[in-house]
Amino acid sequence: MIKAIFFDVDGTLVSLRTHAVPQSTQNALARLREKGIKLFVATGRPKVMLPHIQALFPFDGWVTLNGQYCYCGDQVLRSCPMERQAVEELVSAARENSFACMFIEGEEFYTNYIDSHTRQYLVDLEIPVPPVRDITRALDHDVFQANAFLTKETERLLLDQAPHIQVTRWHPDFLDVLPAAGGKDKGMDAILDHFGLKPEEAMAFGDGENDLSMLLHAGIGVAMGESGPVLKERADYVTAGVDEDGILRALEHFGIL
Repeated sequence: MIKAIFFDVDGTLVSLRTHAVPQSTQNALARLREKGIKLFVATGRPKVMLPHIQALFPFDGWVTLNGQYCYCGDQVLRSCPMERQAVEELVSAARENSFACMFIEGEEFYTNYIDSHTRQYLVDLEIPVPPVRDITRALDHDVFQANAFLTKETERLLLDQAPHIQVTRWHPDFLDVLPAAGGKDKGMDAILDHFGLKPEEAMAFGDGENDLSMLLHAGIGVAMGESGPVLKERADYVTAGVDEDGILRALEHFGIL
């Protein structure tokens, strides 16, 4: 029996085309709440980039920064910054190879500079322009995640110099850089443990590579229609796209609604 559902944000809850949450999804959330099912967000975004989702619906908990910072209300359930060695490797690679990199702390984010890839990312996701700072700041602060603006063709500029990081990609223009032990599945466990629930009692929706560990960990993992082939092949079910009422269709398919 499904007692908890985790939702990715971009491309899952929120349309990448309209930047809005479909009405069918909003209605489904309300109906799920009436049934007593716990509802959670699981995103690569930091808390500071989530006010529109916080205003949309009173979710029961939040897995942010791909599982590195998780909370329910004012209670922090998981806080897992990157190891110092990993941050040092990341800062060194970005400075030596001159690629844009955005560093995300608990409540702040900043970049070394803004290039065309960064600008497109900000437009695509309607994110405020980050301040430009000296990224050596990261060496003395807790960094939970970074976005390295490298394409598939240029990602070796980072990967060859940073063996102590984990990366995942859900956008063609950048990599999410995580602690080696990071991932949305770890964040799921923190939330589920808090509520006394098991992974097999959870359902998860996502559309990017950073959602794969979450979909595999949940009792039911659902890939959205725009997902890449890897996610579609390994998910338990592939639903329609976010703009085609994909969340509602999957909930109806499994008899949850």
